Amino acid sequence: MLNDDDLEQAAIQLAQFRISTTLPNILDRYAVLLENYKRLKSDYEEEREGRERYKQLSKGQGGNPFVLILVDGDAYVFHESLVSDGAEGGRTAAQLLTESIMDSLKAKDLEHCQIMVRVYADIAGLSKTLYKARLVGPEKRSLAPFVAGFNRSHGLFDFVDVGEWEETADLKLRAALNLYATNPQCKHIFFAGCHDSGYIADLTTYSGIRDRFTLVTSTDIKFQDDYKQLDMGIEKIPGLFQPVPAQDSPGHQSPRSGAGSTKGASRDWRVTATPIWDSHSGSPTKKQQKCKFYRSGTCKYGDECKNLHVERE
Repeated sequence: MLNDDDLEQAAIQLAQFRISTTLPNILDRYAVLLENYKRLKSDYEEEREGRERYKQLSKGQGGNPFVLILVDGDAYVFHESLVSDGAEGGRTAAQLLTESIMDSLKAKDLEHCQIMVRVYADIAGLSKTLYKARLVGPEKRSLAPFVAGFNRSHGLFDFVDVGEWEETADLKLRAALNLYATNPQCKHIFFAGCHDSGYIADLTTYSGIRDRFTLVTSTDIKFQDDYKQLDMGIEKIPGLFQPVPAQDSPGHQSPRSGAGSTKGASRDWRVTATPIWDSHSGSPTKKQQKCKFYRSGTCKYGDECKNLHVERE
């Protein structure tokens, strides 16, 4: 059995051990590590939530993602069975266009996107052309009911009248293209203007994001082969569009259209009737006066008018 001296010595040794041991230091460092871990975990959770929000936006699940359909309505004319049906035809045209695009969006995994449509055309000029083809009435803006029906069909569908100035539809189409091409909310653009090689330079600018574009063609509408060099997707929408009804005018060449462009011919809808010439004087006979109503697009007699249908000089 230990004596008192031994017990005293053991007590002294125990006290010295408690003072000299590294255990308290270890426990202190462990407490610091726990605090650092808690802080890092909190930072990680915030970062992970931020990444998830970004993924949601990139997939189009935030910020109202949409796809855009741009149509040169001066050349991609809606089918005669639609334009001749007035407002109801406009609503039907919008519905058929939506159905066609939705099929494409499903294949592209973009069916969650809203559809925005911009059609740019000279309504008065197009009305005159379609009247010549006996598809609408003789009024200057006889296509207006069709346009109204199209616009009322959907809040994001706009058939825009650009007026009677040359190349205005081109200007509008190009401006919309440049505005939305790099817009993060716009997930895809369907471009219906491939009858005219003049748009190729604009689309070439976006060759680095070519997967965001689909070039639209349709039965009987000339598709310029130069567009194939862009290596963008090409899809045909059958039965919805038709080319501008053929007329007697040889047309004019657009000042910016390149070789092989059909832009000039498609824009020149103003048909000049062949006058009856006096073989002796080389001028129109007195019976053939110029029709003042035709110039304003309101002649109700059409081709049966006894006066000449000629443009302003």
